[in-house]
Amino acid sequence: MLRIDRTSGQLPSDYDDNYLELIRLLLEGAGLEHSLMIAYLYSLFSLKKKHHQVRGDITRYAYLEHSPIGRGGTEVLQKHETFLDVALEEMQHLALVNWFLVELGAAPQVSPHPFPFVSDLYPFEIPLRSLDRYTAATYLWIESDDCKLSLSPRCKDVSEPKKFIREVRRVLRKGSRRYRKLSGNKEPINHVGSLYRKIVCQIRRVANDPPKFLPANFPWAEWEDRMNWILYQGEMAHYQFFRSVFTGEVFNGDCHIWDDPRSAKYPAHTFAQQTAYTHRPDTILNADARKLAWLADLHYWIILCLLETAYRAGDRKFCYKAIDNMTLGLWHLGVWLSEQYQTGIPFDPMGLNYCLGRSPRMSLLILRRLIQEAEGQAQQLDKQGRLPGAYDRELFTLTLRGLEQLSSAGQLTPDEEEFRFA
Repeated sequence: MLRIDRTSGQLPSDYDDNYLELIRLLLEGAGLEHSLMIAYLYSLFSLKKKHHQVRGDITRYAYLEHSPIGRGGTEVLQKHETFLDVALEEMQHLALVNWFLVELGAAPQVSPHPFPFVSDLYPFEIPLRSLDRYTAATYLWIESDDCKLSLSPRCKDVSEPKKFIREVRRVLRKGSRRYRKLSGNKEPINHVGSLYRKIVCQIRRVANDPPKFLPANFPWAEWEDRMNWILYQGEMAHYQFFRSVFTGEVFNGDCHIWDDPRSAKYPAHTFAQQTAYTHRPDTILNADARKLAWLADLHYWIILCLLETAYRAGDRKFCYKAIDNMTLGLWHLGVWLSEQYQTGIPFDPMGLNYCLGRSPRMSLLILRRLIQEAEGQAQQLDKQGRLPGAYDRELFTLTLRGLEQLSSAGQLTPDEEEFRFA
């Protein structure tokens, strides 16, 4: 559990063994990145169609190219054009942390923290919530460095103007009982960067006395650089984007664009957080919307199972099948649910574990059945004319064919090497 030592303001350590402590921190980081990724996707899908340029649009290669070690180079650290840019970078962060875990010999972590997510890192809960000014304030706070939103004298030369800081805090105080309870007259402690600074320090400790079962030439410095990339993307590009959302600037307006949710000028639909599971108090009521949301859940679970398989097998080609399911399926369902039904993808949990079988072979066999289940649901919706036009009807054939080809381990091609850790 991520928590703060209130006397020092630092993340406490649990293990005397530096390697075990590093694994713990990375597992927490993977869960955090996954939770933020889902929260950001949920909010970006709530944006109205007229703000599609703020939402962004996805292509099959967007994920690969949006990495500081891919073709975009380090320019992506400064880029903050769309909400999708930010969500893609959270996907990259989740992938990087998991590849680090498996290179260290640990199991991957592809499950998010349960929602609403509560942690000492943040003085508020993080729910799945459609975009509004309060949500923008929470995202701004999450991605801030230690000083940007601080009123501490030590930060006076690098912090935001006091008027802006007080406005952010006013919005948080109004929207969050937890914020009102925890902040009081104290300087609130936070920020995702504190976790990654702790991870970087822990990498150095383990590198000085590594476990004997790791290779002697383990690339500690490279992994330290990658963790710093995650840190800087949040505190640079993500912060600036959410600042423009909070102020209304990204919508070519000002903060008053958030005044009235009933106004035509309001940027987002208001989603009720619901589930695609049946017979729950919060089940999606519209039958068509629920079936589409269930198909979206199936794609989400397929993506996680493919990623789990990729990490455990050490074969990054499984990741490309996951990317297909995001770009050719899940994305179009998210946009369609928002525009046609004013409903968000629920991102329901499938279970506690996305490693489906007791062995790699059984995991692939069960995953195949999950893909076929989704294919059947999609075919029924297509016959009823409910699928979005942009949804790729050949996606499942593509995924199953790829699964057959990848079921035996293979070597990366030179082109794929460029994106080895993308």
